[in-house]
Amino acid sequence: MRLPFAVPAIFVLVLSGCSHRSPAPVAERSVPVQLRAPKLIDRPELVTVSGTVNSPDAPSDVPFLVSGRVVRVAVHEGDFVRRGQLLAVLDSTDYTLAVSGADAQVAAASVARSRAEDEYQRMKQLYESKSLPANDFHKFEAAYNGAGEQLNQAVAGEKQACKRRSDATLVAPVTGFISRRAIEPGNMAAAGVPAFQIVTLDPIEVLVGVPETSIHLVRAGQKVQIRIPALPGESFEGAIREINVAADSSTRTYSTRIRVANPQHRLRVGMIAEAEIQGDQVIKAMTVPASAIARDPQGATLAFVYYPAQKRVFSKRIETGRVVGEEVEIRSGVQADEQVVIGGQHELRDGILVEPTASLPAHLGVTGTESK
Repeated sequence: MRLPFAVPAIFVLVLSGCSHRSPAPVAERSVPVQLRAPKLIDRPELVTVSGTVNSPDAPSDVPFLVSGRVVRVAVHEGDFVRRGQLLAVLDSTDYTLAVSGADAQVAAASVARSRAEDEYQRMKQLYESKSLPANDFHKFEAAYNGAGEQLNQAVAGEKQACKRRSDATLVAPVTGFISRRAIEPGNMAAAGVPAFQIVTLDPIEVLVGVPETSIHLVRAGQKVQIRIPALPGESFEGAIREINVAADSSTRTYSTRIRVANPQHRLRVGMIAEAEIQGDQVIKAMTVPASAIARDPQGATLAFVYYPAQKRVFSKRIETGRVVGEEVEIRSGVQADEQVVIGGQHELRDGILVEPTASLPAHLGVTGTESK
């Protein structure tokens, strides 16, 4: 045999002894998860509306009742004041002098009345003893009565002068916050022109518009939960005080006033408010733990649903409602007889094999996720 033909033969023998074997398939690992069916509950039907925070009463304009030069201003805009608290003071020199003059007039009128009374009493004795004609007696009687009227007028003038002096000091007529200050020290204040404006913040009112389609669910006295976007994480409880009988012609909503206690003055006039009115009708609802709610990369709300025939989970987009304790209402996307994953979502993806379990390793435990 020639040598050139031996080399291929060797390669054939070598290749025949090195046959390739495919590796055994790797078993798919299952992810442990906790499952639970949605809980069915009865809850009041809710009407969700938005509006603004308002003062229950119109702002109080506070003017001086007398005119004069401002010598002191005791408060600034935003200050909280109580009824009777000092706001501002005018120069009261002229009013003090007027009181002194009125006091002197009262003293003079009092002396004149005292003398007239003495004359009257003497003349009365003479008249009763038939020693004084009736016409003369009536003159003294008229003088006595006139002196009494003059004294009364002097006393009234004194009271008026004292009031004017007192009116030179302005105090708060109501408890609330200074929303506007229109005077400064040295200004001339005119009588009747508002120097301050005071708004009441406790209680406060939230003004909302209830749609025509939901007005039948709303009545005075119903409880309302109030949330303020400017105060995240806080909620306030109120009650419906008044419902307008006529709808707004452009929005077809009924103006509704909700009274809310505000002792800490956290709610301020003009804030945007979201109100959740609890209706009288009871409806069925489904809830799942907050840990069952997840988000996809686009931010859509979803839950993982378990399919027992395949032992796999698939995500479903859902619509969430209100928070009920530690649970979240599911309005659509999941059926009442389906099992949703409530723990172990960290490694989940659509179609992954799972193993339902009552407990999870610490690194796969139940964690809360953001709810809608």
